[in-house]
Amino acid sequence: MDSSKSNKSIGEILSALTIAVLFLVILLLVVFAAKSYQHGADSQHENDMQRIVCAYVATAVKDHDGGEVTPMDFDGCPGIFIADGDTGFAHKIYLSDGALMEEYSKSDLPVDPNTASKIGETSQFEISYISDNLLEIKTDKGASYVNVRR
Repeated sequence: MDSSKSNKSIGEILSALTIAVLFLVILLLVVFAAKSYQHGADSQHENDMQRIVCAYVATAVKDHDGGEVTPMDFDGCPGIFIADGDTGFAHKIYLSDGALMEEYSKSDLPVDPNTASKIGETSQFEISYISDNLLEIKTDKGASYVNVRR
């Protein structure tokens, strides 16, 4: 009778160990899946933010149909000056400390990163005309092209 009790005890111990091992495997799979999902979501968010930077500048240029659109240097910061017709104001977009900034202010005022709005992060921002009306906008993640009416 002692041997049947010990067999029963060993069986109960093995069952408990099997359940514990399965529980740990399932827990590890859940943790791995959550980390994989977070990594994918972070990568997608970073990609979206980089694409938004280029698209935002292209849209700002297109929105200002027919006005003065001039690549320029704002106190050592590369950027673009988009005049708002005869109002005396301008939309200024420029790179400052790894962030693309924008402000809408009087045309003759210097830029002020402390009062500007942050569009997104980028380490590179180059704007140039590659033909009479074709504007190239480059960031660290790619380039956009905009046909500017003059």
